[in-house]
Order: sequence, then structure tokens, then C-alpha cells
Amino acid sequence: MSGLAESVSERLVYKIYASPEIDSSTEPVASVAPGASGGQVLRHVSHNLALTKDNYRPNEKREDAQQTMGKHGSRTVPGTINGFLSPGTHQDLFAAVMRSVWSTPIALDETDFTSVAFDATAKTATFVSGDPVALGLQVGMIAEFGALATAENNRGFLILGFSGSNNRVVNIYPAPVTQTADTAFTLATAPVLLNPATQAERTNYKVAFEVNNPDIDLSRFYTECRIGGFDLSIGVNANVGLNFSLLGRNRQVLTGAAAPFFTAPTAETTTDIPTAMQGLLMLGGLVIGVVTGLNIKADLGPEAAKAINPDGLVAGILLGDFVCSGDFTLFLTDGVALSAFDDETELALLAYLPSSNTASAPANAFFLPRIKVNSNGESEVNKAKAIQCQFEAARYVGTAPGIPSTTMMIVDTAVA
Repeated sequence: MSGLAESVSERLVYKIYASPEIDSSTEPVASVAPGASGGQVLRHVSHNLALTKDNYRPNEKREDAQQTMGKHGSRTVPGTINGFLSPGTHQDLFAAVMRSVWSTPIALDETDFTSVAFDATAKTATFVSGDPVALGLQVGMIAEFGALATAENNRGFLILGFSGSNNRVVNIYPAPVTQTADTAFTLATAPVLLNPATQAERTNYKVAFEVNNPDIDLSRFYTECRIGGFDLSIGVNANVGLNFSLLGRNRQVLTGAAAPFFTAPTAETTTDIPTAMQGLLMLGGLVIGVVTGLNIKADLGPEAAKAINPDGLVAGILLGDFVCSGDFTLFLTDGVALSAFDDETELALLAYLPSSNTASAPANAFFLPRIKVNSNGESEVNKAKAIQCQFEAARYVGTAPGIPSTTMMIVDTAVA
């Protein structure tokens, strides 16, 4: 007598294929691509991955007045993986949505700037020479200082903006400890993801997922998946939620010696889950101190190209434009959000999400340099007036110093 598969012991593993291409008429042998070695155990809360098939049947008029049996057609694997944001955990899935690669960290020191001074009141780091923007620093990046004489400033800071001659005055968060010019220091940026500016710069990904229930020795192996987007949700007194959507090509059911498919995958990450209570939200350059919720959604609209195939294989899975939208809810303390909708004012949105309130805690940041509010909806929350604003994001095309020409920047200090 067989037992039931326990959901608490379920293991979800993914692996990036070496080649992102999908052959229009056949699928690769799993032992060759993606191959059984490696993979990464993915932290998650739930998923709804499943194989679906199109069904069709003739609608003939029959003398027996009984419906004929239908037949199975094209196969697809739509689904969503639900979980929480944690630094270093979702770097591959984020890269697949952005169709990009994580940047190489920038390493700078006193030879680039001569010295740096900090001002707690102004919340700035000021260099005496060089040009931080020309050297690669950008708004939304997390930059970590080291080897400073004032130990409290040896930590990560979020870059909020640049000013002064040659962009040498850098606004940072959190506020540093005031320090006079230091001529011996290091500065390193965390890796970032940006939407590629051209098709030639785009990187495509193809991913396999295995759901394994070890208690009954059963695996569902989902092949040739494209990541179709993500939903990020930030709320009061809540962990930051993160869900990824995908569309795959096929499923294999594995049992016995064939399960699990992936051998010795990398263990799941252990970084903590951020909460909005520890972070920073900025809208149009101003700190949002009364926000009750923020949601950011990226959607690539994946579609399966269905073709005649005896195995029901689709000819490909295609992604569309990077569409970014969302909403935020805040208590009414002024007319900024209302006026932004009335006047069609374009704003920037920046969310900084450290995993704890300790210095240099692993952190994520999401920077949308160009958003437009498309609706205002008034409501009551906790007996206070609130307004929900839906927004859309688009590629930044302005010339402000250090703002990347992109729709979204993602920063992760735990990316290897």
C-alpha cells in the first residue's frame, strides 16, 4: 500500500540549460540537456506547475446521439512559483525575466577620487576628485565602503542621486556618520540587472524544473521553460512576497531509480527575508513615509507557438515586450500623488529592501526611473483617508546624472 506525498517535504530544483534555443520539432534528451548534474534548490511557498493539453473532438451529428471521444493536442506547462524575496535566491530567475546578465561589481578606491568625506545631516558622501558617474556609479546602486577610519561608515549605502561639480556629491541612504576627508578607502558596488537597450545585448534563458516528493519517490520534471514575469508585493507588517510565472514545453513523470532527476543540486540559500518595515521607499525623489502597500509586476506575455506535431510539442515559446506596472497605496498627507495623476507628471520609484536593520545586511533594491500614475482611487484604511495609485513604467530617456536608460534596475548584494 502506497502512502501520500507530503507537501512539507517537497523539493523544487531548477537548472538553466546551456543553450536557450528550442528546436521546433523535437525536445532534447534530459540526460544530455539540461543534464542531471547540478541544479539549484529553490526556496518556495507553493506552486501550481502542471502539464496541460489542448483537447479537440469532432462535432458530428450521430445516429446514437452520443458524444465522441476527444483527442489530446498541443502540450504546455503554465504555472506560478510563489515565495518570498530573499537576497541571492532569485538571481537566475530575475535574469531570465530581464533577459540580461548581472553586472560585474565596480571596484574603486582613493586612486579614483583622492578622498571621501561624509555628512550625516546632508546624508552625503563627497569626493574631492574624479567623476563617480563616469566611473560607473548609478542611482539605485548599493555601494559598500571599506577601510575607512570611521568604522561605522564601512557599510553598504544606497545611492539616491548625484550633484555638485563632476557629480562628486553623492546622496546616500542610510545617513552616514560625519567624517572628514579620508584618503584611504575602498568602494565596491553590488551586481545589478538592467533591461538591455538592444536585441543584440539580450540574453535568453531556458530553464528546467523538478518537483520531487521523496517520501513516495516521485518527480515531475518540467522541461524547456521560459520565465514569463514576476510579482513583487510589499506590505505593512509582512514579508516581501515574490511570485514568478513561467510557460514550459513538456513534463516527464519520474519514479524509482529515475527520481529525483537532479543529483546533488546546490542547497537552498539561507539569506533572511526582507520586510518593508526595514527598508526605504521613494517616489519622485521623496521618501514615502506613509505607504501601506506597493506591488510591482513585470510581464513578458509568453506564448506557445502551436504546430502539428505527433507528440504535441509546441514549436517554440516566445516572449513579448517587457511590460512593467504596479500600484501603491498611501495615506493622504499632501497632494503630491493626486497632482501627479492630474498633471501626468512622470516620477521615479525606488524600493530598498535590506534583510535586516544591521549594517551591510544582504539587500535588494528595485529602481524604476520612469513611472506614470494612471489612476487615483480614494478609500479608508484604519479610519484614515488613503489613495491607491496604479502606475506603468517605461524606459528612462532623460539626462539626469547617474540614472540608467532602462525600465527597471534590480540590485542584489548577495549575487555571487
